Amino acid sequence: MDLMIRGYCEEDFPGVSALERENTAGDCKPEVFIRQAGVLFADTFLVAERDGRIVGYTIGALVQRQPATGWIVRLVVAERYRRRGLGGDLVAAVTGSLRERGAGEVYLSVSPSNHAARALYEKYGFRETEFFPAYFGEGADRHILRRDLDGREGLIRPD
Repeated sequence: MDLMIRGYCEEDFPGVSALERENTAGDCKPEVFIRQAGVLFADTFLVAERDGRIVGYTIGALVQRQPATGWIVRLVVAERYRRRGLGGDLVAAVTGSLRERGAGEVYLSVSPSNHAARALYEKYGFRETEFFPAYFGEGADRHILRRDLDGREGLIRPD
């Protein structure tokens, strides 16, 4: 797969919004989120592109406290590109970007029912730190996972 991971730009808005609509349930307007994320997380909003088409993206956030902490806010891979290593490439890219910006650790939340995502994150060194019932409201429980970024492990893929 000829793939490029790069920073989000304004021209990506339609493709990323379409991908988000495919992966968001309910009446949420993903365009609002994508537009704001493009401004708020400009340095850590990454897209995966293949043949000029957006096939995945990830958004990282850096909390500037001592030590700095990163969050993977969102990670989406188009259905037809799943289980090909693209999710792992995006995890490695965003954790590397957060590490370069000073993060010593990275957190994320994952649904208890999303076993594939949980396995992916654990493969990249994330471990559960907490469980929150109704984290995003009733019926939206989440596991909070954490990964230490000391050393170079934030920049490389696991074997």
